[in-house]
Amino acid sequence: MRNTALILISALIVPTLLGDKGKNYAKENVCQELKAIGIEKFKEMVTVLYSQKFPNGTFQEVSCVADEMTKLAEKCCKDDASPDCYDKGATEISEKSCGKDSPFPKHPGIEQCCTLQGQERKLCLASLRYTADELASLTEPTNEEICTEYTKDKKDYAVRYVYEFARRHRNIPAGFVLNATQNHVRMAERCCRPAVKISCFLQERLQMQSSNIFLRFLSNVCNNQVNLKSFKFGLSAYYGNLLGLSFEEASVISSRFHSGLEKCCLKPQPECMIEELTSFQKVLCSESKLDAMSGDFQKCCKKPALDSLLCVDDLKRQPRQSPDVASPVSSKLCEEAQPHGIDRYLFLSGVNHASISLPVLTTVLNRIKNTVMACCSSADITMCLTEKESKLKKSQALLSKLDETCSRYIRLDLPVFKTLMQKEVQGEGGEKRTQAWLDLAISCCSQRSPAQLCQKLTEDIIKYDDDTV
Repeated sequence: MRNTALILISALIVPTLLGDKGKNYAKENVCQELKAIGIEKFKEMVTVLYSQKFPNGTFQEVSCVADEMTKLAEKCCKDDASPDCYDKGATEISEKSCGKDSPFPKHPGIEQCCTLQGQERKLCLASLRYTADELASLTEPTNEEICTEYTKDKKDYAVRYVYEFARRHRNIPAGFVLNATQNHVRMAERCCRPAVKISCFLQERLQMQSSNIFLRFLSNVCNNQVNLKSFKFGLSAYYGNLLGLSFEEASVISSRFHSGLEKCCLKPQPECMIEELTSFQKVLCSESKLDAMSGDFQKCCKKPALDSLLCVDDLKRQPRQSPDVASPVSSKLCEEAQPHGIDRYLFLSGVNHASISLPVLTTVLNRIKNTVMACCSSADITMCLTEKESKLKKSQALLSKLDETCSRYIRLDLPVFKTLMQKEVQGEGGEKRTQAWLDLAISCCSQRSPAQLCQKLTEDIIKYDDDTV
């Protein structure tokens, strides 16, 4: 998939930013894409992009906006189309989005956009981003269910699968979604005729296993990248713990990974992501570091680039003892001569905790960072840090408690864990606080925890912790 696929989402932005040249650019690239892949594949691609943008929309609503964009492209890419065809059509679609009975998805924030006029409205509509919690994973239907639905209407089945899969993977390149959908539809095509063939399904699913594992990995890291505040600092502590690295070494690796995700997660084409991950693997598995790494890590690095990253992601983190965080916090953190002072402080705050997932770790580190940076901007840095010392210590203690809680949750049976938490969380509001800890443990102690949900649940724990004297 080409860069121009993104224009289907930002078609309302490009003309605004680039004037008449932008209008021509948008049309030319959309038409080039349509000509290259044909109308059916073009519509599938548009459906992916709009399902990702509007995961809260119904299938009918997403199909409606995808149909409109496809018809617009088909109409305006004809040789005899007027030069302003595409821009006029995009304007009409933006106006339709704001209609009282709009058939398009009801995106949060659309009301505010619709109070604007002209190009400002287009820009606002195109920049809307859905931020609610992640949807539950797509439940894989049985072989019989696949064949029943597929044989009813092959084309409708493919489009519906695109919609369901894309809205659950809204932060990965659209090209990966299309590839996964094509693989699934190919499986149905091969295995449902003339009757359900179990051996065929087994073989097809086996072939798709590695790509499905990669998609879960990619979806997880891109969700973290897009949604987590201070994700880079969490990554640094994570790699420091996982690989036993110093702050300097972990910073190089985490910055490289973070920049690659930032560059490619929301680009439609998969090539960008594959290139960045391949490049990152070379940094991660640099020969200069390998001799000092564990045997398991070295085995991972012998695999092909993408498999290597999946292997490293599955490595078990181990508790480690880095130098304790300085207390009280020194005002030197804020000095320009210490450009990485706060980064190092956050690294030391998080690196020893092996059982906390990245969303949980990053959320607490973000709180610590905000506290320190607020003091760095104050008139009297030393006094501010002294006043905030108890708050910083409380955050450090919370990290340790979260780490211990997840460690126990992983080791113990759920009923035993629940009983333990009920005994530990006493006092006023104990039942609510116990439930908050249980919710967090159940949803967020897995390393591949949902970013938005776990950020919210961790913030709930922080709030209860703040309310506790």
